[in-house]
Amino acid sequence: MSHYDRLILYFDGASRHNPRGPAGCGWVIYKMYDEGPVLFASCQHAIAEGSEFLGYNVSNNQAEYQGLIEGLTYMAESDISCDELYVRGDAQIVIRQMDGEYQVRSPNIRPYYEDAKDALAEIDYEYIIWDHVPRSENDEADFLANEAIEMVVSGGVYYRALGGGRFAEFVLFSRRVVYDSLFILAEIT
Repeated sequence: MSHYDRLILYFDGASRHNPRGPAGCGWVIYKMYDEGPVLFASCQHAIAEGSEFLGYNVSNNQAEYQGLIEGLTYMAESDISCDELYVRGDAQIVIRQMDGEYQVRSPNIRPYYEDAKDALAEIDYEYIIWDHVPRSENDEADFLANEAIEMVVSGGVYYRALGGGRFAEFVLFSRRVVYDSLFILAEIT
């Protein structure tokens, strides 16, 4: 069992051509230090992360919920506990429904809501804070959700541009493996 004082779970979902196209979800768990969350561009300092391709005909709200469910399920299955759990996402409806502020009226969303509640019940925590954040603060989970889609629609291989400015590094991804030896420095003109 791994116990932490404070953890942050960021989650996200993506549905291209909502709800007809491909969908994916992603999540990242960070340890929160006294001075606040430690967020790095690289996920190497995160406790855990995950993503999943969800198929087709999945709505964006369903994908958002699935990202939350996957993150919570990982915590439960990995026996991760904490005193304070901060759950952050850019889907206001998911955050407000899970916090009890909004009702769940859609029959298409109710099973996801129930699954998220069930997954949450499996985690040992003292208290939880649901926090709606801007998309810009949820970029790693957003990347993972879109990566899950790209891994399927691109045939399993694609490139991710890192950095910015005049030069950018491109990393080859293939089935969730990053080939560090294949960094390519390209000048952007």
